[in-house]
Amino acid sequence: MKKQHIFLTMLLFFSTQGFCQISTLDSIVENTAYNVGEELRYEVKYGLMKGGEASIKMDLFPSGDSFLYHVKAVAITTGMAAKIARIYDIYESYIDIRTGYPVKSIRNIRENNYSRYNEVLFFREQNYVMSLKSGKHSVPYNTLDILSAFYYARRYLFDKKISKGETIDITTYHEDELFPLKIKYIKTERVKTKFGKIECLKFVPVLEKNNPFKKEDDLQIWISNDGNYVPVKIKMRLPVGNAKINLIGYKNLKNDFGKKK
Repeated sequence: MKKQHIFLTMLLFFSTQGFCQISTLDSIVENTAYNVGEELRYEVKYGLMKGGEASIKMDLFPSGDSFLYHVKAVAITTGMAAKIARIYDIYESYIDIRTGYPVKSIRNIRENNYSRYNEVLFFREQNYVMSLKSGKHSVPYNTLDILSAFYYARRYLFDKKISKGETIDITTYHEDELFPLKIKYIKTERVKTKFGKIECLKFVPVLEKNNPFKKEDDLQIWISNDGNYVPVKIKMRLPVGNAKINLIGYKNLKNDFGKKK
């Protein structure tokens, strides 16, 4: 089951006065990776069959006398795949503009006859989250939700010299439990896309005990090496077969897409 949720994550990952909590970091990095108004669109395929679509969009949300980033990701099944499994999942994250850390996340999913809605508030300075479904949970200081983890990595982790074999380790709070994400950089390569060949950083999962992936090539992720650091292509082995996610559209990127930084 965890593989499916990681899959959706990759598509992916109250009173506004009340939940806007400004936090401090030892080192705050200027955001050079994304713009307000950025939108990414993806196509999901199972083998040769189109299985679904996903989109991730960033806007501003007013909070007191300031603003938060508001990110919304939507994943749906389409065509024949929708007849087998009807999925309409929405993930939202409200992110502190200054630090890149989340202050609130929303998970609203509908998968066949199953549905679930939850909201989580992040109190980083106090090292806990408050879940609408399950109450208060202690978490590490740097805990992210699924969507904010995507933007955090683009802002803080990819924009530096990265060595072969180096790992990126992010702690997320997902489905009311801590969910570690660990990926390893293996090489830089040019990837064929509908926009031409794009130079990308290639990552695979770190294989550890209890990891849902048994082999490195069970999950492969290609991130554009152009300063935007957007996922260009993802390949994954699922219980129902192999799946591919490809970038098919984008708007308002901060840097020239495909132009090596």
